[in-house]
Amino acid sequence: MNRREFLGKTALATLFAGTSPVLLGAQPEAPKSASFKVRFTTAPSLQCPTADGVTVAIGVDGPSTAWVEYGETEALGQTAWGSRDGLKPFANHAHHIPLAPLPPGRRIFYRVRACPIDFRGPYDIRRGEEISTDVFSFQTFDPQAAQARFVVWNDTHENAATLQALMRRTRTLPSDFLVWNGDVTDVNQEERIPIQYFSPAGQPFTRDMPLIFVRGNHDTRGAAARALHRFVHLPGNRFYYSFRHGPVAGIVLDTGEDKLDTHPVYAGLGDFDRYRQQQSRWLEAELKRPEISQAPFRVVFCHIPCARREGVPAFASTDPRSGWHQVFVQGKVAAVVSGHTHRHACVPPDENRPYAQLIGGGPAEDNATLIRGEVTRERLKLSIQDLHGEELAAWTAGA
Repeated sequence: MNRREFLGKTALATLFAGTSPVLLGAQPEAPKSASFKVRFTTAPSLQCPTADGVTVAIGVDGPSTAWVEYGETEALGQTAWGSRDGLKPFANHAHHIPLAPLPPGRRIFYRVRACPIDFRGPYDIRRGEEISTDVFSFQTFDPQAAQARFVVWNDTHENAATLQALMRRTRTLPSDFLVWNGDVTDVNQEERIPIQYFSPAGQPFTRDMPLIFVRGNHDTRGAAARALHRFVHLPGNRFYYSFRHGPVAGIVLDTGEDKLDTHPVYAGLGDFDRYRQQQSRWLEAELKRPEISQAPFRVVFCHIPCARREGVPAFASTDPRSGWHQVFVQGKVAAVVSGHTHRHACVPPDENRPYAQLIGGGPAEDNATLIRGEVTRERLKLSIQDLHGEELAAWTAGA
């Protein structure tokens, strides 16, 4: 018998005898806790709102698990573990905990808890000291609500002073949800996404009201852009979707990049035309769904405007986005709300375009805006305001 045969037979014999040298050594007693602590790096962010649920996202600074305690009073009483396929969350940078089912139109109180996890091996997992946020609250969407109020931000580009001013102004405007209409930042580092998208400039901007996120062209840029959907949770895990709250049906579209797919700056990595065609097919069907078609008002949120200031179409006839216009007309869209140009504008409907086009301002404090939406079953009002609350332009539909 040669040496190789001898070693092979010896290894097999040891295995079947159950006397593997790895199992013979005495196992050290595991300590009771992990060797490190964890902290929250962001405020909670309420994502993916629906009439019967929401996802609570939060940033952390190390390997951990998390869960949410919630209820219809400050006593809470229920726990959402965020389990998937039998496993509770374990992540390094952020956690996402779905709360569902929830009753529509009700105030929900919640807090997030987290615990560091020292994952040394499959049989050596050590928990550390638990941490908790304060108790916060929000209101769930309600398709039967008599009114809807919302605020739209756009093109913030990580300008801290503007973000802080927007937050101060938003706090004075009771709102059911906040639309972040694109161009948060270029997405270069995955570990920074929670800070940039959950608590921009340290602001707890969607801790108390749900986020409707719209991807802008800058949000498609950077080496980590493909990871964004893992941090900003959306219905159907897509950047285009719809929602209904009271008298308003919202349609979110992803206008993609502002240059051709063949532009050399993308190094051949852009495939937006095919993506826009996919959205076109979805859009036509979505506007016919009863939940959307029967709403008193339909509003489209998309980053790049679909009409220019002078009212002519914004896209060439060969661009798939140009085809959205006719679908908007057939679906009786009341208004399209956008950003991108860094110059606010309100383009009223005309004989060729029966919907309004509103455009928000830019990232600098002197031209930043928010757009306020107030909707009842009879009336839709959209107003563009500066950071001091002065109304710069407005458009109203209905009575």
